[in-house]
Parts: sequence; structure tokens; C-alpha cells
Amino acid sequence: MSSDDSNVSGSESRSAESSSSPTCNGSSTSHTRLRSSTTSTSIPPLSNDLQETSDIKGTDPTRGESLDCEVPATSPDIRLRSLDEEQDKESENTDFTEDTRVPRRNLGYIQTTSFMLNASLGYGIFTTPGYVLALTHSKEVCLGLWAVGGVYSALAATIFLEYGTALPFNGMALIYLDEVFPRPKLLATVIFSVFWIFFGGTVTLSKTVAQSILSVANPGVPSTQLSLGQLKFTAVVVQTVVCLLLYFVRRLCFVFNSAFALYKIIFCLVIFVAGMIASRRSNSGFDDFDTQFSGYNGADSLTAMIYILLCYQGWDSANYIAGEIKDCKRTLKWSAVTAISILTCLYMLVTLAFFSVTDYVTLTNKSGQANAATQFSQKVFGSTTGMQVAIALSVFSDQVTVTYTCAKVKQAIAWQGIIPFYRFFGKTDRNLDSPGGALLLHWVFTVIPLLAVNLANDQRPFFTGIYGYGYQVMYVFLGVGLPRLQSRMRVLDTNWRPTYLRNRKLLLLLCFIFVSMNIVILVIEALPLESGTTSRFYWPIALIAIFAFGIIYWAVLRALQSDKVKDRGALSSMVGLEVNIYEEGDENMPEEMRSLMRDAARDGSRRRVQYKVTGPASRCREGYYKFQDTILQNYGY
Repeated sequence: MSSDDSNVSGSESRSAESSSSPTCNGSSTSHTRLRSSTTSTSIPPLSNDLQETSDIKGTDPTRGESLDCEVPATSPDIRLRSLDEEQDKESENTDFTEDTRVPRRNLGYIQTTSFMLNASLGYGIFTTPGYVLALTHSKEVCLGLWAVGGVYSALAATIFLEYGTALPFNGMALIYLDEVFPRPKLLATVIFSVFWIFFGGTVTLSKTVAQSILSVANPGVPSTQLSLGQLKFTAVVVQTVVCLLLYFVRRLCFVFNSAFALYKIIFCLVIFVAGMIASRRSNSGFDDFDTQFSGYNGADSLTAMIYILLCYQGWDSANYIAGEIKDCKRTLKWSAVTAISILTCLYMLVTLAFFSVTDYVTLTNKSGQANAATQFSQKVFGSTTGMQVAIALSVFSDQVTVTYTCAKVKQAIAWQGIIPFYRFFGKTDRNLDSPGGALLLHWVFTVIPLLAVNLANDQRPFFTGIYGYGYQVMYVFLGVGLPRLQSRMRVLDTNWRPTYLRNRKLLLLLCFIFVSMNIVILVIEALPLESGTTSRFYWPIALIAIFAFGIIYWAVLRALQSDKVKDRGALSSMVGLEVNIYEEGDENMPEEMRSLMRDAARDGSRRRVQYKVTGPASRCREGYYKFQDTILQNYGY
């Protein structure tokens, strides 16, 4: 454990203003957090502007009684509405400091839509059409499945819009899972955090960009025959460049975000127009466009549908950074509608262009399935170099977007204090306005698998396969947990209702479809492929091992927690490490934690973990400090 993590720093120990209690003609219980429904201790108010009281009738959620009282503006039903307004105001008037925990809400409609487009429009659309056609044996059926994929993505996005509008904070599943599965305490957060830190990287994107660069530099050499050492080195360099860009020129990267989204739209439209012009030639793909080739079966079509849905993934990327979106409820909704509409149209247009130029046999042979775009480029332009460069730029922008969102989730994990060196990994640079520690954490856990895994062994490397598999498991739990969201939110506001799925039957039906589809994806992805590739059943086995590690980590934290249980207190004293888990509304909270809990309320976690080093561990820490001072003095620092 980091020595910095043993105490609360002075800068974080700023004193908090006390809030006045409501004067009521009945008894009331203050419900200030989603996870605790009966505690009576409230945390300090969010700002001085919220100290004024309003003549609002309160309701005791535990008794169902009407309370004839003045409810402070810091009461739960008003705090959620005040949160966005306060952060929007702060985003215009304040700058980040080293200890700022809550990011500014400065992402508007264009930026949010661009995040969704960049995260989705990467490499998949340029390779997947060949695979889908080989499974469906019909170009018309294939186009229809792309349209179905767009409709399904829109329905699935509704689930995430409900989560995003109810809980507009950075972290997505980190916050969502913890709210709908609050017991056992901290378990959902720890398991997700372990999974995300280890596997929430950009291994495949780094490999794809590196592969495109080396293919352009070595014309005529198949991607499967590229030097493995060169591929790994280039992939590491690419990921390093992306992290450095996001650290030193974060604001410029946001400009690139919008520019790359526009570039991808234009690029796809150029492919469509060029394809339509080239389709006038003889022996074009239109000759067999309406032909149903033999071999069609429903199981293969379901597999094809899964390939398509994986291409659409990315529309949920804005939920990872919902805490930075201005007017989150409205912006998130219209950005999702716009992004999914654009994606559906572009995917169908690009697929139509490929099918109109290239015949069925060429697209579905062994080399054609993974090279639909390069085959198209060769036929239309007579060269593949330009297409490879254009695709590399597309994937690079995807990598920038995904790296940023992954790093922000890891920063949100560090804010809660559940990982070692959490202050460093959760810090925001005051000058560069960037999550430097989280970017370093992301870089480390992306470079390790890049160097350790045989990138040429499979189209989906082992680490990437586990990430994709775990992502689908996360979707299953989010779908199962959505019906519980209403009851959880009504702890804060008894009048809270879902924004989009107010009909209970419709909500349950949509959740059933969403969960069922993701379970099917989990089953099909685990099926064995042809010999020579990684056995897919290792993915769920490895994922279970990760979950087990998360449970062990959680159990250790809980065992070291100092509370009224004597065994725990004795264990923490024996080890020399005392863990205190504070949640909003907890009784007997130390004064130095109250300002930190105000940050916790703003970032949506409503939790902070504090560590105290005692006994032998404390003496070891003091020895480390003396050794450090000696080294620094000898070297003249």
C-alpha cells in the first residue's frame, strides 16, 4: 500500500460547513444516499448556494407519512436536480486543481455524438461484411441483418439512457452495478474494478493500427506474415503516443475527436459513391445480388447477427464519461439517437458498396472474408495502400476515444480509494487538465498483454477475448439490474420515475430481450473454432478466475475493516493496516472525511476508503521514508 494512502492529506481535509436540520411536526429520517435507506447522519451540503430552504412537503420513505415541514434544499430529492446545475455552473467558472475530484461538465452534443461514432466506427465495418455474407449466403439477408442490428442497438441504448440520466457520473458500470446490486457491500464495485483494470485496455486497437502501418510499409506482405517483433514494438509505440497525446494535449484531442468523426462519415460516403459508380462495370457484384446461395441455416444467421452487434458496440461510450456531459439528460438522448442513426445508415451504405462491386465467391473465400475493404479498393482504385492508410486513421481515432474513456473509468475507480496508490492514479494534472495517473495505469495494463501474448496466434487475442466476454457478462447484469433502478432511486426521490421506460411491462420485455441476446452471445463466443486458434472455453474459465480474485480482494478489504466486530479489529491490528469504508450517511464519520464525502457525492460513488498504517507496518513506513530522504539528499535533490 502506498505511503501516501495511509492518511488523509491536508489539502483533502478542508473543513465542511454544517447543514441545518429540518424542523418538522413529525419524525423524519434523512435519506442521503442510494445504498443506505435508514441512516440519519447527513453529509455536508454541496455548496453554500444550496443552504436556503424551500417550502416543500416531505415524505418519510420508511413510514409513508407526510411531514409538514420545511425541507432543506439539500434534501435528497432536490440534490440530484441541483447537482447538474451546480457542476454546470462550476464548469464555466472554475479550473481543475491537483485535488479536484469532479470533472467539469463541458462536453456538448457534437462532442458526445463524436465519442459514440468514433468508438463504434473503427475496424469492424471494413472486415465484418465478408464474414456475415459467408454465414448468411445472401447479400439481401446480410443487408437486412445490418438494419436489424441498428434497431436492436437503439433498443439497447434505451437501457443505458435510463442509467445515464438517473446516474450522470463517470464510470458507467462502476456506478450502475453498485447502485442496483448494493449488497454485499462494495462487492460489485471491487469485482468490476479488478476486471476493468486488468482487461479494460486497447490491445486489439493497438495491434490493428500497428498492423495497418506495417502493411503500408511492407506492400505485398500479408498481414499474417508480418514480423511479430515489429508488430509488438509498433503496437507499444502507438499506445504510448496515444497516452502522451491525451496527457499533454487533451483539449486538442477533443478537437480531433470531432474532426475524426466527420472524417469517418465522409470516408464511408466516399466508399458508397465510389462503389455505386464502379458497379456499372461488367461482372460487378450486382450480378448475384439477389441470389440465395446454398448452405443457409438459422444458427449461422444468429452468429452473423452477433458479428454485426459487435460492430455496433461503442454507442455506450458516452456513458463512461457522463459526468463530463453538459445537460446530460438531453445531450445523451439526442447524441445516442444521432449516433445510432448515422451508424445504421453508414453500415448499410458501406456494405451495399462492397456487395455491389465484389461478387459473392470473392467475398466469401478464405482470404476475402477478412479483406472486404481491401478487395473493394483493389477493384475500384487499383491499389490498396490508400484504403489501408484510411482504415489506420479510422482505427487510430477509435483508439484515442477508447483510451480516454477507459482511463476515466480507472480514475473513477481510484477516486473511491479501493486500489493501491489511489491518490496518484486518481489525480488530475492542474496544468494539463488530464488524468495522468489513470493514463499510466491504462498504458501499463495494455502494454503487458501486447508484449506477453502472441498477437499473430488468433484474430482475437486471448486478453481481448476475455475483455469482450467480460463485457457481455457486464451487459447481462446491467439488464437484470435495470428493473431495480426505480426502487433504488426512489430512496432519494419518492416521486422518481424512469425517463424512457415508464411502462413496467415494456421495461421488463426490453430487459428480457437485452439479457437473452447477451447470453446467446456468451454461449456462441465460447464455442470452439477451427484447430490452431485459442480455445474459446478458456475465456469463461479465465473470467471466473478474475471474478474469484476480485472476491478475494473484497474479502481482504472487509476483513481489514475496523468496526464493531472484534475479530476484524484484531486482524487489522495484527497486520498493521486498518481499512475504513465510509459511505454517505454513515454515523460517526470523522470530521476530516466530510469534505471527501462531498466529493464522493459529486462523482456518484458516495463512498471513500481510508487506510491507516499502525504497528510494525508503520515502523516499516517510517524506515522507508528515512531511506528515501537519505537517497534524495545524497543525490542532491
